[in-house]
Amino acid sequence: MSDDPRSIDDLIALAEELPASRGLAAGMDAIRGLARGEGISMAVDLQGMLVDLELDERALALGPEGLAAELSRLSGEACSDALEQGLIALEALCGTEVADAVSGATGVDVDESPRG
Repeated sequence: MSDDPRSIDDLIALAEELPASRGLAAGMDAIRGLARGEGISMAVDLQGMLVDLELDERALALGPEGLAAELSRLSGEACSDALEQGLIALEALCGTEVADAVSGATGVDVDESPRG
């Protein structure tokens, strides 16, 4: 880690103050974490808020407990995906130290494989 005394909250506040022309805020707003499985497709934003949900007959056949469990599992996957994308954007725009600080605070590591 670096000797930077700024907290994660300080860095987030700085990012929010960046001019819109730098595109960070718009880019972060556009991030969508995706997950699919058992007849369910969902998307969440960077804050983990559900922005899209599709269910088919397979999902409904899981029953209440099975559907709840699958939604919970997929929600975790989608949130992790969104956080990984956010870290990639932070690293590209703010540098490795900022991305590493956020990664350490959230416990999310960026997948080493290229995104497609």
